[in-house]
Amino acid sequence: MERIDSLLRSQPRGWLFVEALGLAIIVGFIDYLTGYEVAFWPFYSVPILLILWYGNHRLAVVISVVSTVAWWWADKASGHVYSNEWLRLWDATVRLIFFCLVIFAGWTFRQQRDAIRARLELLERSQQLEKEIISISEREQQRIGRDLHDSVCQFLVAIGFTASMVSRELERESHVLAKTAAEIADFLQDAARQTRDLARGLSPVDQDEGGLESALDELAASTSRLAGISCSFVRPSPAQIRDNTQAIHLFRIAQEALANAIKHGRAKTVVIALDLGEGACSLRISDDGIGFASNGSKKTGMGLSIMRYRARMIGGTLEIRTNAPTGTVVACTIEKRPID
Repeated sequence: MERIDSLLRSQPRGWLFVEALGLAIIVGFIDYLTGYEVAFWPFYSVPILLILWYGNHRLAVVISVVSTVAWWWADKASGHVYSNEWLRLWDATVRLIFFCLVIFAGWTFRQQRDAIRARLELLERSQQLEKEIISISEREQQRIGRDLHDSVCQFLVAIGFTASMVSRELERESHVLAKTAAEIADFLQDAARQTRDLARGLSPVDQDEGGLESALDELAASTSRLAGISCSFVRPSPAQIRDNTQAIHLFRIAQEALANAIKHGRAKTVVIALDLGEGACSLRISDDGIGFASNGSKKTGMGLSIMRYRARMIGGTLEIRTNAPTGTVVACTIEKRPID
């Protein structure tokens, strides 16, 4: 059917008109053969709808007139006798009105079809643009993260190392500025560490350094260290996701779910689980917090909407449910497993 539809759409309107005209004549001949006792005239709608669907309404009006004339000829040639010839004219007029109603109905349906198709194309284009925007944003973040790690961070480490050497030299000389130099060295080390964490956040998934599993493991470790909670990462079936886009989206979902668990759920224990089973990939973030109902949080917040959007972008589904006995489980599942 799709091949026929594509073939008819690719044909010039002139050829379509000739085909519709020939089909109307064939229907008229069959109408003649079946006789006036068989109501075959509704089949004249086929060539009318054909030229209306793939041509335009003006040509459809012409075919409807031709169909009316064909019916007139078939009815008269088949020997249908009226008490008054005006009755045959009345029947022809009724047929013509019916064909015009067919044109109106078909044209209305075609307009609705074209409008729906235009909206779908616009929606697909919008989704494609959104994917491109997110992809560009992620690439730019990764570039900035690499620049911070490879240049700024290394520069701070070098300055900190120099400051430490100066501090040791001043200590040997018992200089009054030795303590100040040591503090400067410590500040530079802290700045380098914060810059490294910032770079890691901007470019979290690096396929050369373990990919998504390594990034989630580092996320759990840094969260435990900085937030003062118990956060662990488990993976029942070790494997690597090669699709970097999917890996980044899954990491961002885990990052957002973890932030929600700490900020809104007041969780003390969080478990991040990545399960790469047969035919599916599942990411689950479970916590022991107070959940949604206790603190009044809505499941339609900006963070949750972004997580759902990211899940749709990679062909997955996001589910948020209550954890037993307390807390929340955020699960993102991709049916088609994106791994080697």
